[in-house]
Amino acid sequence: MPKNKKATTNNTENVSAIKGIRGGYIFTAPVGTPLPTDCWSKLDAAFSVLGFLSEDGYTETREGDSEELKDMNGDLMAEEQTSLVESAQFTPAEIKAETLKIMYGDDNVTDENGLITVKHNANSATTRSYALDLVLKNGRRCRRVVPNGQSSELDDLTMAASELGARAITIKYVPDEHGNTCYEYIESTETDRANV
Repeated sequence: MPKNKKATTNNTENVSAIKGIRGGYIFTAPVGTPLPTDCWSKLDAAFSVLGFLSEDGYTETREGDSEELKDMNGDLMAEEQTSLVESAQFTPAEIKAETLKIMYGDDNVTDENGLITVKHNANSATTRSYALDLVLKNGRRCRRVVPNGQSSELDDLTMAASELGARAITIKYVPDEHGNTCYEYIESTETDRANV
C-alpha cells in the first residue's frame, strides 16, 4: 500500500520548469482513441507524434466570465462562473502531413507518392485528441491530455532565411462527456506509486 509522505514544510522538489520528453512530447490522435489515465503508460498506437515545437513551447490559456450574486442591499453573496474557455497555442516546427492536418484540416492534406498537397480553404477546423508527455525536475513525469482540441486560429507565416518556417496554431479545448476540457497527470512527491 502506498505510504503518505505529505510535506509539512516547503519543498524545492516541487518547484520546476516544464520540458518535453526527449524524442517526442506532443502527440495527436482521432477523437475516440482510448486516452491515457496516468503519466507513465504507453500511448495508444493511434497517437502520432507531431514533432518538435518551437522554443516558445506550449502556452495554455484559461478565460472565464463570472456573475456576481448580490442581496437586496447590494452586498456580494457569491460569484458564479458563467463560462470557461481553455485553449493552447504552440508552433509545430516540423513541416509534415501530420502537423499540416491540424492546421488546415484532415480532409485538406494528403501525402501520396512522395508529395504533400495542402488545400487552403474555410473548412480547416479539425478536432483531435492531444497528449503532451512532459518532465519536471529530477525526472518527475507529467502528462496533459486534451480529449477534444479543436483548431481555431493560425498566426502569420513569415518565409525568410532567418525565420522558422512555421506558424503558431491555437486549439480550443472542447469539453468531453464529463464536462472536462483537459486532464493533468503529475508524478507525486508526497505519495508512492502503486505497484501495478
